[in-house]
Amino acid sequence: MDSVGISEQRVIQRMVPTLLRLRKTNFYRVIQRTLMLTFPFILIGTFSQIIQSTVLTKQGFFASVFHLSKWVPYYKYLHYPFDNLTNLTLNSVAVIAAYGAAKYLAKLHNRDEQLAGLTGAVALLIMAYQYTNQAQLGIFNALMLGTNGLTGALITGGVTGLCFKWFGKPGDEPQAPHTTQILQRTFGSLLPMLIVFLLAVVASLGMHWLMVASYSEETWEAFQKFATTSHSVWLTFGIAILTLFLEIFGLFGPYQQLTSNTPAMNTNLNYALAHHSAYNVPYPFTADTLYHAFGTFGGTGMLLALVIAIFISSNNHNYHVVARWGLLPALFNSNGPILTGLPVLYNPIYLIPFILAPVVNMGIAAMAIAFHWMPPVVYPVPIGTPGPLIAFIGTNGNVVALLLGVVCLIISTAIYLPFMHLAEAIVNAAQVEVARKGGNDHAKES
Repeated sequence: MDSVGISEQRVIQRMVPTLLRLRKTNFYRVIQRTLMLTFPFILIGTFSQIIQSTVLTKQGFFASVFHLSKWVPYYKYLHYPFDNLTNLTLNSVAVIAAYGAAKYLAKLHNRDEQLAGLTGAVALLIMAYQYTNQAQLGIFNALMLGTNGLTGALITGGVTGLCFKWFGKPGDEPQAPHTTQILQRTFGSLLPMLIVFLLAVVASLGMHWLMVASYSEETWEAFQKFATTSHSVWLTFGIAILTLFLEIFGLFGPYQQLTSNTPAMNTNLNYALAHHSAYNVPYPFTADTLYHAFGTFGGTGMLLALVIAIFISSNNHNYHVVARWGLLPALFNSNGPILTGLPVLYNPIYLIPFILAPVVNMGIAAMAIAFHWMPPVVYPVPIGTPGPLIAFIGTNGNVVALLLGVVCLIISTAIYLPFMHLAEAIVNAAQVEVARKGGNDHAKES
């Protein structure tokens, strides 16, 4: 055991200098600061979404268990304020990210950060605008404005910040600027603003034309339907890996959304009802029986395991704060607060466990199903069911499925532990460097 700990420490010591240099790059600093800016909005929106899906939806977990719709007064109207709060927070995260990326990059180069941030946000809205043939305002592409649009928002904000760097005029912002000083800064930023808006309009028209000409949206929907109805165990694992890889970089994966009433699910359910057993269903290895049932405790990437790893082994105060706030969402398979609060998104340290932990769990579950140690998940599960209970409820109360879920969570925690130690060591090394350099401003920003 000691040799394992020593070897882990040696690996961490070798990797810290390289990753610390990455941490100090402008690119990485802008991404981290931007994710921190989105964190409170994602946190509030996630809590609202959990209440909305588990309590205020008839098919929700708590609503089903306690039959809330039958005795809570005005139950069918209570979801409206939470619908609005969820939509206006989670579905506007990308706009905030575009603002933050442009603001922080412009600030690094001594440009007008406020105008740069606002320009980046408006540019993203321009690109997300969908044109219609009707004499009315168009609608916005929700995928570009919500959490799935974070990567596009960072790119938009980055391009905006670079335009301000190249075409804007430098100048220190006074603590209490007068109207004339504000006007001077505005005119000094007009050229990069015009360039960014022009690029956004061109990009918007280009994306609109491509969507109409090549039917990219329909093509993606067809691929997602193919992915969620796949019956091959190898294809299920391959698409799961693709989903995990895309989502740690803020992109939309084929298995991101839990689908219902697919042909395979209906066939399996009908077989189980007809034969009073789910052990020999026609399609035992699907996204629902493996990925969603055993690979998403705490959301994509098994982030509930990372929360547990922080609680049992981390000495970083900020990690514990984020983990405490993210624990409840993680229990209900919402990983947004952990993705942006630590952050895990765009973090190369967590790439391996983010993919490895779910795949290992899927492999264990596939083996258990193949050897008939437990039946596959075939029965409907209430919306918002906590991750470790999905397999238990979906197998109609099979105890082996419940125990296997606990085993998978323990294994995933063990997978995340060394990577969490590495991330913590880099944070500590950065703090030591700040102290060694006397706390100058540049070191603080790194």
